[in-house]
Amino acid sequence: MAGRDLRALFSTNDRNVEAAKAFTNRQSQWELAAAALAAHMRRITNPTPGFDVEDLGCPRHSVLVFHGIGGISETTLSHTL
Repeated sequence: MAGRDLRALFSTNDRNVEAAKAFTNRQSQWELAAAALAAHMRRITNPTPGFDVEDLGCPRHSVLVFHGIGGISETTLSHTL
């Protein structure tokens, strides 16, 4: 692609030209999600006495919650994870 101008790029039927999704600037959220999931897995694989994973009436804890003003990619982040 080096050296091509945009007019040449968009007027071609070159099958090697591809689009790719980019999801950037979310490394800290990714690390938080990975750490929360690891802690959750430790909690359910080594449960405290009296904890039954199949008891749907016992209290539960969210693994991680993403919130913020609309349009800052909370849903996209959740889908990506």
